[in-house]
Amino acid sequence: MTEEEFARWRCKEGANIVFHRGCYWEERRFGFYQPIHLLARLQIQQATPPMQLCWGFLASLCEDDAVSANGSIPIHLLSNIQNYDLYSVNKNSRQNIRKNRHLFNIVELTDTQLLQEQGYDVFLSAMARTQWKSSLSREKYMVKLVDYVVPKRRLIIAGLNNTKLCGYITGYAINGTAYGEDLYITTEASEYNLNRILLFEFVQVCRRSGGIYEFAIGQHWREKPGVVEFKERMGFPITYIPAKVEINPLIEQFIRWKYPHQYYRLTGHD
Repeated sequence: MTEEEFARWRCKEGANIVFHRGCYWEERRFGFYQPIHLLARLQIQQATPPMQLCWGFLASLCEDDAVSANGSIPIHLLSNIQNYDLYSVNKNSRQNIRKNRHLFNIVELTDTQLLQEQGYDVFLSAMARTQWKSSLSREKYMVKLVDYVVPKRRLIIAGLNNTKLCGYITGYAINGTAYGEDLYITTEASEYNLNRILLFEFVQVCRRSGGIYEFAIGQHWREKPGVVEFKERMGFPITYIPAKVEINPLIEQFIRWKYPHQYYRLTGHD
């Protein structure tokens, strides 16, 4: 989809979107903005505060203006998606995918019925196993599913064992760049490497589309070494995209002291 289409989608979901110098920006935190297409790679003249009253912004820069970068976006990026196959992942992951792929029926979800019936249990199992904190109740999860399946917008690939939902992965694409969103699998399915299978199959769908050339699967969470290792072994190395970053000095000092890992993801450095 185009940036304009994604902007309308995010507005419908309640995001605060502004249009500035030919680019749509989203208020990610109160007073902090970044392009809704994080890897849009703007020209330097576009990378300016999108609102007069904001405490900061982050924007990736195009190759010609990379010399003007004062930071970077540390992100797990697959840049050669058309060449991605089983030999793009490490040997152990490749063997696990081959060994366990037949245990699951991999399907695209085109409605929310299965997620309404079994999705929250998969989500809870994933949260408990990975020890990620979440305040998402069953009721809020169900509300989130409203308009969750959007044709030609969000892709949802699920792994089933007979009729049981064992896990699912979601993502979307903007102007040739795919972005991974969520990947949830049950503890039982993790023993059979469904996370690797789902990610691999998701990339294959993107590859076959013909219009996608790169796939970003989240920024570098260096405080989560297990997550980093999984992504790197699946062929998503940490890449530093040149960026323009501006943060109010007092707020920057506080974030750097209180939240060093978040500061790293905002700036690309300590």
